[in-house]
Amino acid sequence: MAKVGIGIIGTGSIAGAHLRAYARYPELCRVVAVADIDRQRAQKFAAGAGDSVAAYGDYKELLRRDDIDAVSICTPPFAHAEIAVAALNAGKHVLVEKPMAASLAEADAMLAAAEQNDKKLAVVFQNRWRHDWMRAKALIDGEHLGRILFGKVDCLWWRGDEYYDMWWRGTWEQECGGATINHAIHHIDAFLWLMGEPEWVIAEMGAVDHDIEVEDLSMAIVRFRNGALGQITSTVAAMHNFDRIEVFGSKASLALPWALYSVASQPNGFPKANPEYVEKLQALADGLELGPQWHEGQILDFLEAVTTGKRPLVDGVEGRRSLELVTAIYKSATTGERVQLPLAPDDPFYTTEGLRANVVRFPSSKSAVETL
Repeated sequence: MAKVGIGIIGTGSIAGAHLRAYARYPELCRVVAVADIDRQRAQKFAAGAGDSVAAYGDYKELLRRDDIDAVSICTPPFAHAEIAVAALNAGKHVLVEKPMAASLAEADAMLAAAEQNDKKLAVVFQNRWRHDWMRAKALIDGEHLGRILFGKVDCLWWRGDEYYDMWWRGTWEQECGGATINHAIHHIDAFLWLMGEPEWVIAEMGAVDHDIEVEDLSMAIVRFRNGALGQITSTVAAMHNFDRIEVFGSKASLALPWALYSVASQPNGFPKANPEYVEKLQALADGLELGPQWHEGQILDFLEAVTTGKRPLVDGVEGRRSLELVTAIYKSATTGERVQLPLAPDDPFYTTEGLRANVVRFPSSKSAVETL
């Protein structure tokens, strides 16, 4: 079987993770070309990518190459949809960094292009390939935690003011949101993967410690269709820089980073430790056969989807789920209302233009229309 020809569009820091992951599978693929609006940066990246890797200042030139079968899109979020649709229409499979698009309308345009051209569309959520996250999914799907009662996401990260000096960060037009969509979205994706379909959300948000118009803090309560409740905190204003997912079932609970808990009732109703059941769960988790982690795991999954026709673990439909919940969080935090899911195409927050026109913007000296 011929190797999959790869193009990388956008050569910022995350592109390096893609390049290193593709390099792990020389028997399956080869990087053919890269593109970046900064041609010199593209050339520098290409020089470090291997012999005969071409560099372009316009991604459309890259897409015209017949020896490219698939592309990784590693640009800022606002450009994802335009490039993805163009690539799919050019007959290329697409792996796009999170968030997949600026709005649900853009995500649906990407899904339509993938279907019309019979090409694979996958969204990068490399944390799903972490071994502890895979183990958590297996225990929950096997109902070893019992009935899922509630869960929590604490994405408590920190970024200094200098982080927002980069031209596209901190604005609705380019970053497409703040801590919720660009930092906690990995954990929101995993939370949906583990907990199920959301029914409604109510949220608040603000820019509490940065001079930006997007949020650096949001807090949300989610009701899932299976009856479970969820709590999500997303921030880049937490000084201890810590993240954790917890899922609580009727028989046991787990946490990521990995931890297992179970208790039994004493005659008076107070808890006592249940180490036997924890040991059973740990044995089940340890017995799983797991492959590569992080980007290496996801890119192997993507390459296998391209070569065998299988569905990627995080296809466009899966990638859209987290975007929809984030959009609902933004809508609820703006309107003060409980937001029902799914969001309909006639919702004011469904399109990119509608979201930008309606979402709350926080006072900031950074221009909302700042561009290159």
